[in-house]
Amino acid sequence: MSDSSECDPSGPETSQAKLRVPASATPLVPRDHLLSTVDDHVQSAPVTVVTGPAGCGKTTLLAEWARRREDRIAWLTLDEHDNRPERLRAAMRDALALNSGIPLAEPGFSSAVIAAFDQASVCLVLDNVHEIHDPEALASIDLLLRQPPDRLRLVLLGRFPPQLHLARLQLEGRLREIPPDLFAFTRAETSALLAAHDVRLSGDDVDLLLRRTEGWIGGLRFAVMSLGTAGARPDELLMFEGLDQVVSRYLGEEVLGRHPQPVRDLLVATSVCDAVSADLAGALTRHPSPGLVLDALDRTNSFVSRLDAAPEWYRCHPVLRAHLTAELRRSRPGDETALHHTAAHWYHRNDQPSVALPHALRAGDDQLTADIVEHSVLPEVLREGSAGMWAVFDAVPDHVLARPQVGVVAALVAMDAGDLAAADRVLAGLGGELLVLRQDRVRVLHAAALLRRGRFDAHVSEALRVMARTASGRGGADAEVAALLNRGVAALLSGDRLGAEDDLVRAAAIARAERFDHAVLDCQVHLAALTSACGDLQAAALQASEALSFAEERGWQSHFVCALAYALLGVQAYLGLDDDRAVEFAGRAVHALGDRPDPATGLAVSTLDAAVSFPTAGDPRAVVGRVRAQWQDVAERQVIPPVIAHIAPAVQRIALRSGDEQWATLMADQIEAMFGPCGEQAVLRAVVHTHHSRVSQARKIVGPLLSGDLPAVAAPTVVDGWLLEAALVDRTGDQRRAHEAVTRALAAAEPVGALRPFLNAGRPIRDLLARGAGRFGKLESFATTTMTALPAASTAVVDVLTGRERDLLLELPSMRTTEEIADSLFVSVNTVKTHLRGIYRKLGVNQRRDAVLAARRLGLI
Repeated sequence: MSDSSECDPSGPETSQAKLRVPASATPLVPRDHLLSTVDDHVQSAPVTVVTGPAGCGKTTLLAEWARRREDRIAWLTLDEHDNRPERLRAAMRDALALNSGIPLAEPGFSSAVIAAFDQASVCLVLDNVHEIHDPEALASIDLLLRQPPDRLRLVLLGRFPPQLHLARLQLEGRLREIPPDLFAFTRAETSALLAAHDVRLSGDDVDLLLRRTEGWIGGLRFAVMSLGTAGARPDELLMFEGLDQVVSRYLGEEVLGRHPQPVRDLLVATSVCDAVSADLAGALTRHPSPGLVLDALDRTNSFVSRLDAAPEWYRCHPVLRAHLTAELRRSRPGDETALHHTAAHWYHRNDQPSVALPHALRAGDDQLTADIVEHSVLPEVLREGSAGMWAVFDAVPDHVLARPQVGVVAALVAMDAGDLAAADRVLAGLGGELLVLRQDRVRVLHAAALLRRGRFDAHVSEALRVMARTASGRGGADAEVAALLNRGVAALLSGDRLGAEDDLVRAAAIARAERFDHAVLDCQVHLAALTSACGDLQAAALQASEALSFAEERGWQSHFVCALAYALLGVQAYLGLDDDRAVEFAGRAVHALGDRPDPATGLAVSTLDAAVSFPTAGDPRAVVGRVRAQWQDVAERQVIPPVIAHIAPAVQRIALRSGDEQWATLMADQIEAMFGPCGEQAVLRAVVHTHHSRVSQARKIVGPLLSGDLPAVAAPTVVDGWLLEAALVDRTGDQRRAHEAVTRALAAAEPVGALRPFLNAGRPIRDLLARGAGRFGKLESFATTTMTALPAASTAVVDVLTGRERDLLLELPSMRTTEEIADSLFVSVNTVKTHLRGIYRKLGVNQRRDAVLAARRLGLI
């Protein structure tokens, strides 16, 4: 390109409009944080690059920044004509107010600019710098960027950075950037914009508006214009349907108009998808290089961006996508169905049924819909859960759901999502003939669905018979995992521990091999519940922790399956008197369960929550009323045994404390309905008799549990039984048998770390522990730990004892003589004797042994 400025030193004349800082025609929203960022960047580096899509507010922001600055700001708004090198240099010369005689050819131009600003300070803002693409014109800017004078700052403002050597500047620390995402309006800024235009919206509508526009200022301003004139709500705005003529004209002129027709065609065709990869875009458009197009659209901030989680995928801004979809329907009405059909096949081939299914439904292809559900949906649910799947089934026609191979899968997905009513409708529509006539896969999935349904009403016998008649492994890996998992849970609920373990272990093994992670988690949680049901609460808590770690790695820690794991950990903490952790886990269990209609897990969670929340509840009776109502609601249904059995005695005690003796008495019958005759039932009945001072009846009822003739569901129930026996025989004055009973309680509690039963048993048991100190043999350490964890009856005497007396009191349990104690305390024997007399008097005793017992009862040692 020739440079005509060599013949005309003054060069072309620059319009004053190009040198003027733009003014805003609309009310500005304060963006002090961004203005400060610009200040910091300009001061800390010679070059600042500010980029963002059309209408994001970048020019408005920089103009406001320029007007606020007290130092000199030179502004130059560029356009396509500035790709003539001499015109660009003349415009930069005029913006910087340099001598008109400055040469407009290189390298003289850049050298003169650098020399001019060795003394004076100025910041040059080049707006619309993305318009410059001529190599020679870019070279002039590049020369200034390479060695800018200390007093010259350059701000490059545009939709995207031009082809300059910016990477080197960034590596050298001489470049700062303000990326597009910083221009998105926050909620507070959106509210301020609405207020500036006197538009009043509810909080939910503000959130909806922000979500639909993703903070794009141009979209928000268009919305404000419509909301202010039409009085519509955000979800009624035509711009979100692609039908607003003003918005469509803006997008056509400022965004789409810059691209050639093949690129616009690609955008229109791919608008049927939420996101596209290069391969999918190629299938939809047959464009020869869709990846290059998508990458260029992302780099030029053309309202197409990469997904952070999957950089090979791209998505359109919602407002642009709505416009493109409307354009597809307007200009190519016959193509939309075909495009959805192509997308459905592509996603189905690539094993993404949650996306393939909606496209198949929009394409109206019943057979493809059925194929996707039959072959791909269940593996996806076993991998990821049903969170993103069940909502799609609302659009599946009834006549497709009536196909057995579709209906059985839909029923399983519905129950996994907690929609029991929908599952019942689907199962009812299938009829009973498939139990004997259909293929093995359909039969085994139907049986699995009935087993899953059986968790809610305990009607699983027919499903178990059907499954027993179905050949193992004939339905595929996904069907086998679903069958084994649901049969294992059914066995756990019915008390068949060996059957539950066998099925759950096999299901977990297949699920791991097939990478069905969600099924693996389900198996892990129920195996932890099984371990707890077998009496090993410590191991169950470890398994539950491992299951939750597995869930957290995948972001599933709030999934309903985790509710049972949290409940198991909460029970362990509760029994160990770790109240803070018990409250924390109970809260997580309640949150994870949500409002799912799962009576088995729901009762476990609510029972634990009642136990941990009762001590601090503002209305204890309300706590008892809620959990009582839920117990009655699930009467005679199958429940998760461990949690209920572990917590039932504590819940009965809070019922008695709140004055609800009727339910405290009824609980024994409810436990028998859940588990059959068991130790828990005996303890609950014995507690009621004890509460009414019927000692002999209480001991008679608890006797079979203590003899081993009546099994307990949970190990701590045996602890409760022996502590009850200890307290009852102690009332009769039989201290030897009381000590034996406490020892048996310690032996049963020590393996599972159960301290709560000792606390629930009250002061008599603490006194027995204090009296028996030194006589518990191998259990002495655990006995001391237990007694220390229990609150003392009264510590008022601590304030009466002197410091020396308290020091001496700690020495009394030892076997050392008075002289040996005096030596260790560096006092005389007479001083020790004086302190001993004070201790005896204040504790109300006459000898050393009684002083030790009294001190232990009071929690002093």
